[in-house]
Amino acid sequence: MNIEKIREICLSFQHTSEGIKYGDQLCFMVMGKVFCSSNTKNLDKVNFKVADDLFEEFCDREGVVPAPYGGAKFKWVQVLSFDILTDKEWNDFLKKSYELVKAKLPKKAFLKTEE
Repeated sequence: MNIEKIREICLSFQHTSEGIKYGDQLCFMVMGKVFCSSNTKNLDKVNFKVADDLFEEFCDREGVVPAPYGGAKFKWVQVLSFDILTDKEWNDFLKKSYELVKAKLPKKAFLKTEE
């Protein structure tokens, strides 16, 4: 896995875009809401949202920590190296992060894009 493959996976999800936010974060967003990010100065660390009930267990894995800036509060993790997760896990966790963030968006946001 590498940042280009992460980018490919994230951009395959419907209504997803990418951009630089917060000065130095490469962000992947669904309808403008971030579901995955990486610092542009250190693209081998990736942040994403996980389900509340998986957060503690996931952070117990070697190479996974709460993401900086409120990770524990908002259930975001930072994976410190691409080889911490298998390709299947990357696909599954990125999709789940996308779904978690998308679920919090108002349904009417998606109706506008389908017209």
